[in-house]
Amino acid sequence: MQNAQPRVEQLSHDYRLMLLSRRFDERVTNIIRSGVPVPHYHSGEGQEALMVAAVTPLRKTDQMIYTHRGYGHLLAKGISVREVAFDLFMKAGGTNHGLGGVMHVARPDLGVPGREGVFGGRFAIAAGFALASKLDAKDDVTLCFYGEAAGARGIMYESLNMAVLWKLPVVYVAENNGWSFSSRTEWLFPEGRMSRVWRGFEIPVEVIDGNDAEEVSATVSRAVARARAGEGPSVIEALTHRLAPHIWYDQATYQPPAEVAAQREHDPLPRTAKRLLALGMSQSELDSISQSVDQEVESAFTAAAAAPLATWEDGRRQMEAL
Repeated sequence: MQNAQPRVEQLSHDYRLMLLSRRFDERVTNIIRSGVPVPHYHSGEGQEALMVAAVTPLRKTDQMIYTHRGYGHLLAKGISVREVAFDLFMKAGGTNHGLGGVMHVARPDLGVPGREGVFGGRFAIAAGFALASKLDAKDDVTLCFYGEAAGARGIMYESLNMAVLWKLPVVYVAENNGWSFSSRTEWLFPEGRMSRVWRGFEIPVEVIDGNDAEEVSATVSRAVARARAGEGPSVIEALTHRLAPHIWYDQATYQPPAEVAAQREHDPLPRTAKRLLALGMSQSELDSISQSVDQEVESAFTAAAAAPLATWEDGRRQMEAL
C-alpha cells in the first residue's frame, strides 16, 4: 500500500471536504425544517465529488468561479465553513459582510472573486481573468463552473470564441445534474449533453462521471496543466445528480421519487468512503474524519447564531479594504 499512500492522502483530503459540504447542507436543511427560512439556499447534496475534486488541483492564485448550488467549491478553495455560515445568515464577519449573502461569497485573496450579478455572465468573466493572466505573463488558470440554465445563454458562445481565438488559460466545467430547475437537461441540450454545443469549436471536450472524485480530479488536473502550458481552453462535462430540490421551498413534484431513489445509489460520499477502505484506510480513521467535520460544522453554526447581523457600514468598510 506504500505506492497508494499519496492517492489515499489526496482522496481522504477531498473526502473530508465533501463530507464538510454535506454536513453543512444537512444542518441548513434541519434549520429550514424547524421553520426558519434561509434566503437563497440551494443544496449541493449529491454533487460533492464534483465541487471539491475539481477545485483541489488549483493553486491559491488560480481563479475559481462557482455556481449557486452547494459550497464544496468554496471549501476546497480554502474558505472556512464558518465564513460561509456567516454569509448565509448575513452576519458581520462573513466574506462580504452582508452585501451579498451566500450567493456572493468572495475571497479574492484565495482566487474566489465572487459570482456574477447578471446570470450567465460568468463565461465572459472567466475569459477576462484568463486574459489578464496571459497579458501579465502568468501561468494562472481560471476554472469556471456552470449549470444547465447558464449554459443556454448566448454570452457563452461569445466568450468561448475569445478563449479559443486567444488560447486563454480557462477550463469550463459543466455541472450536468439532470435538471435546470423543473426542466430536464435533455429538453435544453441535444441528448441531454451540455457539452454538445462546444464541439464545433475544436477544443478538448470530455464527459466524465462527476460522482467519482478521483476521475474528476485527474481530468481537471490534465485540463489545468494544458491551460497552464499555454495550450488554451477546454471543457469538461461532469454527470452528477441533484439529490435535493432546486431550492429549499421547491417541492420538486416534477421529479419522480423513484428516480431520486435510484440516483442515491450513486451518492459520492459512501462511494468515496468505500474506495478509501479498499485503499487501506481503516473504518476508525473514517469515523475520526466524520467526528472532526461534525465538530467544525457545530462550531461554525454556533458562532453564526451568536454573531450580530451585518450592517451597511460593515459592508462599506469591507469594500474600502479591497
